[in-house]
Amino acid sequence: MHQLRDHLAQVRRDATTDALTNLGNRKAFDTELRRAHEAAERSGEVLALAVVDIDHFKRFNDTWGHQTGDQVLRYVASVLARVGAPPRFAARYGGEEFALIFPGETAESVHTLLSDTLKEIASRALRRRSTNEELGAITVSAGVAELKNRETAHTLLERADAALYASKHAGRNRVTNAETHAGVAAA
Repeated sequence: MHQLRDHLAQVRRDATTDALTNLGNRKAFDTELRRAHEAAERSGEVLALAVVDIDHFKRFNDTWGHQTGDQVLRYVASVLARVGAPPRFAARYGGEEFALIFPGETAESVHTLLSDTLKEIASRALRRRSTNEELGAITVSAGVAELKNRETAHTLLERADAALYASKHAGRNRVTNAETHAGVAAA
């Protein structure tokens, strides 16, 4: 019985974990966002959500190959896993995009945290494992939004995503706060 319980727990973990990055997968993110949204609605506590995307990721894959692209994904995921440690939640949202849930935290505090995180990611010179060639700086862009009164989880995600795209359009390697950026807060 104990072995069966362990096996079922492993199957559940595998079903909700991204195999490449060991972060939560999209399914786990959707479940956790719904749970965090419901908890924030019940308690009235703040909830922030961030969407993070690796800048020019396609260029890494095209130039260095998919194995090196996977190395870049694992590196960024390792930093985001630390930033998104419980009670926070970090997931690979899809491709080179990640999402982080920050229960009890404001968009302003998350903006500051992610600004520091972007600097940390860009400060490390990654090397291609197979040849030891330097890959150059890895940069990421991010958007953050804070749950508004009676806002759906879907709309919160849309606003964080719009803030991410504002970061991309403003030159990348930056964080945009949907709550303070004109044109995004009302999206």
